[in-house]
Amino acid sequence: MTNKPFATIGLIFLLTLLSSCSFFIPKPSPGEEPVRFQLVPEADWPVLEDDLDQDGLEKAVIQSLTFLKNRSWDKKLVLGSREISNQDILESLTLFLEIIKNDPDNHSRLQKIKTHFHLYRTWQNEQPLPVLLTGYYEPSLRGSRDPSPRFRYPVYRLPEDLLFIDLGKFSKKFQGRKLTGRVEGNQVIPYFSRQEIDQEGHLTGKNLEILWVDDFLKLFFMHIQGSGQVLLEDGSLIKLGYYAANGHPYYAIGRELIRKGAVKPEEMSLQAIYAYLKDHPEEQSAILNLNPSYIFFREIQGGPYGSLGLPITPGRSVAADLNIFPPAGLAWLKGWKPVMDIENQIRSWVPFGRWVCIQDSGGAIKGPSRLDLFWGNGEEAEIAAGHLRHPGTFFILVKKENE
Repeated sequence: MTNKPFATIGLIFLLTLLSSCSFFIPKPSPGEEPVRFQLVPEADWPVLEDDLDQDGLEKAVIQSLTFLKNRSWDKKLVLGSREISNQDILESLTLFLEIIKNDPDNHSRLQKIKTHFHLYRTWQNEQPLPVLLTGYYEPSLRGSRDPSPRFRYPVYRLPEDLLFIDLGKFSKKFQGRKLTGRVEGNQVIPYFSRQEIDQEGHLTGKNLEILWVDDFLKLFFMHIQGSGQVLLEDGSLIKLGYYAANGHPYYAIGRELIRKGAVKPEEMSLQAIYAYLKDHPEEQSAILNLNPSYIFFREIQGGPYGSLGLPITPGRSVAADLNIFPPAGLAWLKGWKPVMDIENQIRSWVPFGRWVCIQDSGGAIKGPSRLDLFWGNGEEAEIAAGHLRHPGTFFILVKKENE
């Protein structure tokens, strides 16, 4: 990417705007205690009965180990009365993998986990924090390498004029904070918004199109999910992965549909949003543009990949706020999953529990009370992810000290 000069005064202004922002556990409101991780007594541990097969778990743990072995991480996370490091997470995963691979007996395995590990949970105001559990998936679209009357919606690669500014290079005060924008004259300004890209055509004619697809709404949902696969006319399958975002904040358009009474809160889902917008094409642009965030993609092999650069595993990978939870860490998740009939209609919801790895993040996944579970691809994954918006509980697993 080409580096371009920018005015010092513009950067100082942007630094000033960011000086009050928190990139870690949010400051509590007046009267609230800070969010903290608290040790869970063994008597209060959840029932550790995993609803999925072990192969996916081993795969996810190995991916987390690969990440941690190749990462230098000096940030500490306070869990209860102790601080944990990258090395603690790596050793925890290594020991956990050894236990589940070498001990096929569930009862014996559980006893070893209780002997060698602690569980931690987020607390605030003397009570545990629940989480809102949502889902995401890998969308499937149809497309072409060339535009046509059918395939007329472009998927863009990274623009050369998109700047990534590491604010930590200007002041230790802003260590770990970044800014995304572009240069206009001698000023750094926000990059083009969704409306400026899709309706005003600011990227048209710059040879940034990877391919074109035939469904504007499904393309929007691929932006939300962060990856996808596109079936071309010749039968070949192109995998697309997240490259970068334009730096604008994410806005959930479902809020607007609820506000205007288009969808009832209890009926809100990805499928409900799609159906409403499909039936009201005259409203599509205005509603979609409420979310100014825009994603740029790249062709990938394998995947899909999470924000840690790891292939993510259906049912085992979760997105969380990586400024709060340990990247690549292991956790126990309790939540709800749909039961579908042969026509993929949801008939009921049942509780589940399983081990998961923290391997992704997302624009809407901020704070200690938000988690996003990856479901994979296909119709069942899309339906499950699109409807999941249920309470859950989340426990971080770390080996005991001196183990």
